[in-house]
Amino acid sequence: MSSTTPSPSNVQLISEALSDYTKQTGIDLTKNPFANRFQSCDSAEAISELLQDRATAFKSYRNENRNLIKCLYPIFQFIRVFSGTLRSGLVLVPFPPANAIFVGVDVLLEAVSGVSTSYDALIQIFDRVGNFLKRLQIYAEIPFTPPMTNIIVQIMVEILSVLALTTKEIKQGRLKKTVKKVFRESKIEAVLQKLARLTDEETRMAAALTLREVSVSNAKAAINDRKKSISSWLSPPDPSKNHVTARKDCHDGTTTWFVQGIFEEWRMTGSLLWVHGKPGSGKSVLCSTIIDAAKAVSDAESALTAYYYFDFRDTAKQDIRGLLTSLLTQLSTKSDRCSSILSDLYSRHDSGSQQPGDDALKQCLVEMLQLRDNPTIYIIVDALDECPNTPGVESPRAHVLKLVKELDSLRLTTLRLCVTSRFESDIIPNLEPLASHVVCLHEQDGQKEAISNYIEFVVNSDQWMKKGRIEDKQMVIDTLLPMADRMFRWVACQLEALRDCLPASLRDALRELPKTLDQTYERILQGIKPRNREFAHRLLQCITVAIRPLRLEELAEVLAIRFEAGKPPEYHSDWRLEDAQEAVILACSSLISVVSFKGSRIVEFSHFSVMEFFISDRLSPDFSLYRILPQPAHTILAQACLCALLRLDGQVDKHNMKDFPLSIYAAQHWVMHAQFENVSSNIQELMEHLFDPNKPHFATWVWIFNIDQPWDWVKHMSSERPTQPETPGLYYAALCGFQGILEHLIASCPQDINSKRGTHGAPLHAALIKGHFEIALM
Repeated sequence: MSSTTPSPSNVQLISEALSDYTKQTGIDLTKNPFANRFQSCDSAEAISELLQDRATAFKSYRNENRNLIKCLYPIFQFIRVFSGTLRSGLVLVPFPPANAIFVGVDVLLEAVSGVSTSYDALIQIFDRVGNFLKRLQIYAEIPFTPPMTNIIVQIMVEILSVLALTTKEIKQGRLKKTVKKVFRESKIEAVLQKLARLTDEETRMAAALTLREVSVSNAKAAINDRKKSISSWLSPPDPSKNHVTARKDCHDGTTTWFVQGIFEEWRMTGSLLWVHGKPGSGKSVLCSTIIDAAKAVSDAESALTAYYYFDFRDTAKQDIRGLLTSLLTQLSTKSDRCSSILSDLYSRHDSGSQQPGDDALKQCLVEMLQLRDNPTIYIIVDALDECPNTPGVESPRAHVLKLVKELDSLRLTTLRLCVTSRFESDIIPNLEPLASHVVCLHEQDGQKEAISNYIEFVVNSDQWMKKGRIEDKQMVIDTLLPMADRMFRWVACQLEALRDCLPASLRDALRELPKTLDQTYERILQGIKPRNREFAHRLLQCITVAIRPLRLEELAEVLAIRFEAGKPPEYHSDWRLEDAQEAVILACSSLISVVSFKGSRIVEFSHFSVMEFFISDRLSPDFSLYRILPQPAHTILAQACLCALLRLDGQVDKHNMKDFPLSIYAAQHWVMHAQFENVSSNIQELMEHLFDPNKPHFATWVWIFNIDQPWDWVKHMSSERPTQPETPGLYYAALCGFQGILEHLIASCPQDINSKRGTHGAPLHAALIKGHFEIALM
């Protein structure tokens, strides 16, 4: 029967089949107590064994019974697989079809047990039925649909008809004829043909559904692959690290005043919320709370939330491109319509073979925000002041401020934009006129109360402070709160300093508290032992200028290098401490913090104000040796990187790279440090060692990270161990713009001057493409 032809209800169909069985055989299957045994069978094998045991009890049991039961096995498998699936749809059927078939087989075995001449015909009949049913195995792997359920019921009904007719033929002695004659003269052949048509139709339907499932699955896989390609193409910075760190610093009750008041008002009526405060006032911690509150609203109301943290520690998080790529990726992950817009941008740039400009990224974001019927979209940006305001035509921060203005000018009722920053001269005139809500943390009573709660929490929960007398703890609270000036950072530093204070000296310690953050940091520096000051300064230099946040193991390697004026640095493996964290903290005290993120321990300044302090001219004369100037800092880290690369001999391979923690960072970033101002002239001797064609160091550097093909991560360390690159070192010197080393290589390897084995062709071409025109003129 065609699947498009309306069929009687399944309940009626099964009832009629049972009545017809009774009419053909004189047996009422519904009254057979053996049916209850079917429910205990959890497999086709269990059904076979049960019927085999049943058959041995029949009079004149023959070996042919065993063969017949084997032929019936596909029927057992069919009814076992599909009886449970059909049960929920046939709750009105008093006697399910699977039970009827089970009892019908039992009746057939009893009827045939004494008729030896019927076996050949029965085996051929049920061989054909089994072949039909074997086609349906695919059915168990795909979801059921109503049309398929109808066909399965019809197939069961026809199987019951075959059982009824063959039982009737046996009782009347007609299966003693030849098989062909039985098929020709009885109704069995007609039923078998109908069963063939049903199984053909069902198989086609199952195949079509399977193809559809495969198509849907393939389509989803293709979409996911494309999203991964787009994410790799944009390579957005990951703000979740900042969010995790900020949330960890948030204590219960310190931000409730904001969420329950200002946040709710902004969410319902506002457009741009600007939160500003002094250094150390807890803006990032508060921002993390705003993000979590927006996420909670998004989950409840199907809104969208995207966020970003500018970060003084990470150069990738200091410009508009990092902001845009991160926001676009987050929105496209949460919205199919936004994903489609980003996918179009990817296609317009030759499927990722070209990078989009900032204007293209900005337009893509605008298109997402202007989609019709958009839900509310929360965009939350923290620490705008950590986006550099460097001199120039237009600073990175100016670009971001311009973006905020453009987004606000869209006048979108669905957009909620939040920015946190310090109260700085270039930010004030850009944000203050636009903001529907302006919050100065130093004017908020809730901020003062939050700091009071924080101090009370620490003195009553810290493992050392909580042991103190109630009077002493109250004295700490009463002293710190008026001096805090609503700055969490200042309070946190003082509490850290007071942790190991004895009761006898507590009153003096509170009387001598530093009044500002600068004085606080100088007090911390005063606590560093004189013999560790040089090492501390060196580590602080590296943290300041690192291209990306350094892992603990990477930074600890610097402590194992001897730096002497006028001499190349030397690595001393016996200087390495087993506990890298202890070594770094011992040198730098509480000025830095170690943050766990995605399986790595990252070292960073404990606060933005710490780095600002070291790079400023505010250090008093007693501590001026700690001041960090850019060129000496880049020189130290460039020397450390080259020292790490020169440690790698010809025996290095993928497996022992873990024994050289700084080598990956060094291979990827030493060039950027060397390119800073006049640093390369200070590390000429080290670079000559690296580029020496008779040593393995150059090949190892290119094997770890090929700066000529920085985008091709698949090729980085693609072989088991380094191999000599085809492109000569002279090409790389021109590519990087290192005039001194280029002159050295031209003198020692003149045959490489016109080599054209680099990505950009000859060394001259590489220099021109990278803008090193003074190199091209050599």
